[in-house]
Amino acid sequence: MKVLTLPLLLLLTGCSGPVPELQKYLLRADSNATFTTQQPDEIITLGTLTVASYINGPGLVLETRPGEVHSARDHQWAEPLRESLRGFLARQIAIDAERTVLAQHRDGANWQQRIDIRIDELHGTADGSARLVAYWLVLNQQKEVIAEHQFIDSQPLTEDGYAALVRAEKKLLERFAAAIAANL
Repeated sequence: MKVLTLPLLLLLTGCSGPVPELQKYLLRADSNATFTTQQPDEIITLGTLTVASYINGPGLVLETRPGEVHSARDHQWAEPLRESLRGFLARQIAIDAERTVLAQHRDGANWQQRIDIRIDELHGTADGSARLVAYWLVLNQQKEVIAEHQFIDSQPLTEDGYAALVRAEKKLLERFAAAIAANL
């Protein structure tokens, strides 16, 4: 009987501590501005959006040491990151470029340029910053690459915590969208 009592007692005391509350974060553009054009030469579409697998899970990611990352269990994206990035970037690029940007690419649709994006890094760093490493291609309707670019930047966190990390990552993504818009 004592053999069963001790593990049960340890289990009960281990479960009696406070349970962390799950926090979920949305990635949304702040502006409600929209741009619509009727001229086909001003329409841009987002093509492929590739996100590194280590950041495509639900948990926000921190680099604890060079080459080592930790995915948060109690601080998560509210929706799949690839989906929220697509909507966020389409809206931000449209705002910055003052052009229509279609979030979903459709062959045969009335568009002039397609943007393919690859995000290799989007995480917090051990030194208290957020880091973004991304690449993009601009293709014409014949699917020929007319430009390729890279974006590497970091943003210091203004305070401790995951909410500050989300704000810093959002600022980086806004600058990334502005860089794409400036090169169209």
